[in-house]
Amino acid sequence: MAAPDPSDPTPAPLSSSPGPRSPGRSGVEGVDLGVFAILTLVWGTTWAAIRVALEGIPPLTGVAVRFAFAGAVLLIVARARGLVLGRDPIERRLWVVNAVCTFAGSYGIVYWAEQWVPSGLAAVLFATMPIWVVLLGWLLLPGERVGPGRLAAVLIGFAGVAVIFSEDFDRLGGAEVRRAAAILLAAPLVSALGAVCLRRWGKGISPISLGA
Repeated sequence: MAAPDPSDPTPAPLSSSPGPRSPGRSGVEGVDLGVFAILTLVWGTTWAAIRVALEGIPPLTGVAVRFAFAGAVLLIVARARGLVLGRDPIERRLWVVNAVCTFAGSYGIVYWAEQWVPSGLAAVLFATMPIWVVLLGWLLLPGERVGPGRLAAVLIGFAGVAVIFSEDFDRLGGAEVRRAAAILLAAPLVSALGAVCLRRWGKGISPISLGA
């Protein structure tokens, strides 16, 4: 092959081979998007799934089956990753907090209330959880501040959920539905309390351990 003539003004053709890329970056982004999509799907359909499950099993049985299965999966993941569970006394106390607040408490209320409350309305009421997280975080977390931007984001998110399920508000006519809806409001409050406690005392503890 002849060497290029330095006096020739024609620019050399660009190489068609791709340049160097950051190793693994696209793969990481793909995993993040996939996890986000799965979480969105699960969270968005959980309220309707609860309503369907209640047609065949009692509320507390549904809660027990759901989280027994989830806990078993997390135990398998913990074993695969070589995690040692329960070594720290604080970790064991947070297991109790998480079990009572996040799982048995909040979802026990939700499962019971959805015997009367439409699934869409249940989603709207539980969507108040970020508001409680902000308020309880301000009260219980040292140095936590509630800025206008954070408060606005929480309120906009809640308004969006309310708009999506606005048709279910027309089904609040019966006394049983209204009573169950009022009790259901305790579920996001209890869940928010658990989340704030985990944030304050759960630093350095694996989320897999807290969930298992």
